[in-house]
Amino acid sequence: MLARLESAPHRLKWPVAGLLSLIWFVIYLTTVSPTVNFIDSGELITAVNEPGIAHPPGYPLYVLMGYVATHLLWGDVAWRLNVFSAFWGALAVGAMFVLIFELSNYIYSSARNRTRGRANSPGSRQKGSLQATRRGQQDEGPARLGSQATAALGDTKTPQVDWRSSTTLLFMAAGIGGASLLAASSSFWSRTAQAKMYSLHFFLMCVIWLLALAYRRAHEGGDNLRARRLLVVLALVLGLSLANHLMTLLLGVPVAILLLFGDDMPGRFRSLLRRIPPAAISFALPLLLYLYLPIRSSQNPIMNWGSPDTWGDFWRHVGGWQFRPYLLGDIGGNLQRNTELVSGYAFGQWGVLTVVVVAAALFSAVLLARANLPVALAVAGYALATLIFSLFYGISEIEPYMVPFYAMVVLSIGLSPAAWISLMIPHTRRGGAQPAVRPDFRPLWAAVGLMTLVAVTAAILVYPTQNYSKNRLAEQFVSNVMGDLPPNSILFTDYWDFYAPTYYMQLIQQKRTDITFIDISLLRYPFYTQQLRERYPWLIENSNEIVAEFATEQRKWVNGEPFDSAKLNTAYYDLMTSFVERNSAEHPAYLLMVTPCDPNAPQVCDANNIAPKWYRQTQGLVTKLWAEQPSLSQIPHEPAYILDGILTNPVSMDDVAKINTNLYTDAYRRLAALYGSVNQVEAAQRMADRASQLQAAIDSR
Repeated sequence: MLARLESAPHRLKWPVAGLLSLIWFVIYLTTVSPTVNFIDSGELITAVNEPGIAHPPGYPLYVLMGYVATHLLWGDVAWRLNVFSAFWGALAVGAMFVLIFELSNYIYSSARNRTRGRANSPGSRQKGSLQATRRGQQDEGPARLGSQATAALGDTKTPQVDWRSSTTLLFMAAGIGGASLLAASSSFWSRTAQAKMYSLHFFLMCVIWLLALAYRRAHEGGDNLRARRLLVVLALVLGLSLANHLMTLLLGVPVAILLLFGDDMPGRFRSLLRRIPPAAISFALPLLLYLYLPIRSSQNPIMNWGSPDTWGDFWRHVGGWQFRPYLLGDIGGNLQRNTELVSGYAFGQWGVLTVVVVAAALFSAVLLARANLPVALAVAGYALATLIFSLFYGISEIEPYMVPFYAMVVLSIGLSPAAWISLMIPHTRRGGAQPAVRPDFRPLWAAVGLMTLVAVTAAILVYPTQNYSKNRLAEQFVSNVMGDLPPNSILFTDYWDFYAPTYYMQLIQQKRTDITFIDISLLRYPFYTQQLRERYPWLIENSNEIVAEFATEQRKWVNGEPFDSAKLNTAYYDLMTSFVERNSAEHPAYLLMVTPCDPNAPQVCDANNIAPKWYRQTQGLVTKLWAEQPSLSQIPHEPAYILDGILTNPVSMDDVAKINTNLYTDAYRRLAALYGSVNQVEAAQRMADRASQLQAAIDSR
């Protein structure tokens, strides 16, 4: 009977976690994007659906699991993978609930054990025993434990809290409120609405925390067999997580603290070393998923980023060689830029309630440090590691990298009731025990209720901003650009937010497959030349000798061998110029460039070095290249861009969507100036008015 009572909270937590995940999954389903989105979405969906090789480090776990999901579900391919993200995001919420509950139980139990240890010290054991006996008859103690559960404190294992006790219910309520607070944060929510690998990582993050805590409890309870088994499982999940995202490396901080920090650290370290061999094998097994990359690459899929079918290319791809300049390049510039971005994201997670959450987190962190230093250090260490990495990593999509930081904020708040109760547990004075003080749980219940209210209110506030259910802005943007282009055009672009969705729309939706899209940034890497050869064989064949010259120096650069940088740079621009000049009869050329040219150094601007002798003429979102200067009569047609979601049926726009909407504004302004220069006043005024409408729409979001 006692065993059933002690295991009851662990039976109850799973139904609660499942129900919480289900509730949030339903909520997330109502906000899931129906199609492709900006940034990596289009590339990832296309790579998963083929399946192919995604950008570094390849994300083999996500690609393989996503491939299964996209071929089992129904509906648009993009929607299927977006639902896949929502599923893992909802599971992450349930896992966060379990983590808060288990950590709360551990913090409380550790405090009880410390009190018991002091009460049984030589100077107080005999005197305190009679007082403890009388107190046990008259007072139920801080957790209102029954006599049987109180007696279990004498066991060497960590005691469990009776599920009917106030502490257990309080810890569960705190877990529900804290997990919902994470679920309602805008950065976490946005990654559940679109095809990204992040929500899977957030779920695995919580599981890793839970396994590290379980190992700690088993070790401290003297259960060596369980500790060995848990370390093997922990290593396995760490390997799986690393096969999904390299952000897993940051989890080494809290895992190391939970495994090693505490009483008898040398003993903990020695025990861990003895248990390492089977765990190392378990860690390595899921990393074999990376063998998917060379195997699949050797089959020449269209999406073959990095072509990792050789040893060197494989390690460069897995190690993220292509992205290292973002981390090791302009460190000062990254810090300056990301400080503003990170602070903006951090203070907008829960809308106007963010200040309340931050204040609660600071107070909770102090409580946690006083109640259980190892757990507090693990939380703070992971938060700090995440923050530092986010500040120095110079990629444009830094927002999801901050989510583990918000998770630690939420975790700190969720653990505050357990920390508070632990600090109220009486400590034995030298020579005798203090009388137990019956705590008043009403303030704690009020605090948990307030936390849950904040989570629900935040969800209501954040919901409209993260509702992607009618958001087709990325798909629409690509369609509008396609509308500017005549049949069989070539378009050069340096804009990944535009180029990534074109993969999805051409390769999966089969829209405007006559257009040749060229990403000039990807052209710097050997794998992309092969991709162009697979998709547009005529393009490469018409420039074979330049391709060969470029590839020779390009391979030296990639391999880290001595190369002629001037020759490489010249061949790079000569190749793109040949694409324009050698195919102009059947394939008119256009540009879509968003990187501004430095007026003081126009010669190094990519837009100016592609067919530099050709004339440029704005045609709305794109710029047309002319072999001869166009006449005044050869002005572009007045565009009829579809602006649904912007001017009609408005949808919420994040920073990326606003940047893209501004491109429409700039296009209309350039056209207004062009039409004005040829005295077409009415058309110029119409486009100027449309630019003003768009600007007002952006400013109002």
